[in-house]
Amino acid sequence: YGGAGKLPLSMGQARFGNSVDQFHTLLTAIGDLPRQIDTTIGVAPHSLRATCPADLARLLPMQGPIHIHIAEQPQEVADITAWLGARPVEWLLDHADVNPNWCLIHATHMTDDETANLVKTGAIAGLCPITEANLGDGPFQGALWTKLGGHFGVGSDSNIRISMIEELRMLEYSQRLRDLGRNIMGAGHTGTYLYQTAARGGATALGRQAGQIVMGNWADLLAIDDDHPTLCALGRDHLLDGLVFAAPDGVILDLWSAGRHMVHQGRHLAREAVISAYRRTVTNLIAAL
Repeated sequence: YGGAGKLPLSMGQARFGNSVDQFHTLLTAIGDLPRQIDTTIGVAPHSLRATCPADLARLLPMQGPIHIHIAEQPQEVADITAWLGARPVEWLLDHADVNPNWCLIHATHMTDDETANLVKTGAIAGLCPITEANLGDGPFQGALWTKLGGHFGVGSDSNIRISMIEELRMLEYSQRLRDLGRNIMGAGHTGTYLYQTAARGGATALGRQAGQIVMGNWADLLAIDDDHPTLCALGRDHLLDGLVFAAPDGVILDLWSAGRHMVHQGRHLAREAVISAYRRTVTNLIAAL
């Protein structure tokens, strides 16, 4: 839907529209793809304003992680309250079995009670600090969320800038600007806390047995250039702090996904093919407008 109350899709939204039946058809067409070692199929009913209670009830029994945008902007909170009689997070907690299988994207405009009750479910807060700053959505309730032991991951929504380091950096700095303090989301080794917590939370949100290096987990690994000028003076205990608050993306040299070596010396193995395909696709799209 195009907005709270089952508004029709606008012309620009139409290409994203799916009914529940169409979504079932997509899942059937995917077939055995989920059997691949690092692929997880889940459900993402974009937001309460883009679905409706009846459709949501049909979607939730599906297996896999559940991702939903929630309480991103004050207007959304007002619209959902007027339509469903409760604030978005409040309504969802009252009408769905929210649990660690859920990832609530943004969750920006929550009351203290909503924040505390959401933490109790074990759900992941899916934070997109660069997007939330770019769109003027506002900062997350980071101080209270972490004080209560809440789990979070980070990612990109608008894709205006894709950088794990900058997402974590923006997350903490947004808290400092609002609260006029320092080390808001983790006393002491704040960068280490942010990185490790987001790694574990992100893996949980993806239904992926990863997020920390332990026996039995998938080999999702990064190699960091600790000889880079921004990091070379730091001991190992401060390396992740330096990564989050001082280093550029280029210090990440290698990456393994489920044990597959995908980035080598700062270059993705499929870089040239991906860039070529992207440019070709963008050119074709512009020509078709």
